[in-house]
Amino acid sequence: MSSRVPMDAICGLLGLDDADHEAFVRLGTQRFDATGGTAASLGAVSEQKTMLLDVVARQRIAPGPGLIGRILQAEGDALSDNDLAGVVDGIVTGGYETTASTISMGTAVLLRDPAHVALVRDGSPDVVDGVVDELLRYLTVVQVAFPRFAKQDLELAGCPVRKDDVVAVSLSGANRDPAWAGPDPDRFDPSRSPATGVHLAFGHGMHRCVGAELARMELRIVLPALFRRFPDLALAVPEEDLSWRGLSFVYGVEALPVTF
Repeated sequence: MSSRVPMDAICGLLGLDDADHEAFVRLGTQRFDATGGTAASLGAVSEQKTMLLDVVARQRIAPGPGLIGRILQAEGDALSDNDLAGVVDGIVTGGYETTASTISMGTAVLLRDPAHVALVRDGSPDVVDGVVDELLRYLTVVQVAFPRFAKQDLELAGCPVRKDDVVAVSLSGANRDPAWAGPDPDRFDPSRSPATGVHLAFGHGMHRCVGAELARMELRIVLPALFRRFPDLALAVPEEDLSWRGLSFVYGVEALPVTF
């Protein structure tokens, strides 16, 4: 469920064929999985790009009703197949694995406390919004931001940074900084987000995730629907026995076994 919801939403938005969904799910997971080495990850990237080039080429001849077809109708030959396939690849990749992981891990976090489940199941949209933002802050499934390169010598938080140095920003560290999150930042607290309204789960500035609001919308719909549909939902194993991804660019579990 956690993988199909974001992938179906993205494919529907873009106008991708239903038959391709499973392949995109598989490739979306493989490209972030570093356990197979760089070659395996880059192979998944290449295979997905090839699939998308084929989709764009077909829709250039017969544009579909989705975003790909609409872009082609609006831009025509001004946008190359390679450029459009690159844009679509970014949407598919950035909007799938991250949201799927947040759905799975967010469900596990909420199941720790029946009161938190009740907030999501029975709460108003504003209450659910606050819970979702706290889950995004608490989990921060993309833990490191895009690298930055210093344009000049400077001092950052007491640390000297030289021109051309690479600066890797820990989003998970920032989201658990009391200056951002308030007191006791390592604790999941659904009342926290409405009070502060700030987290960096989607990054910041010009590199902020372009799909942030789509991800929020999916989480706001999926989590309440899940607990209303399965009021007795529970983890099938203790949380400490869950299998976590050993080496992935997106934090997540291999599977979330449940009973209902």
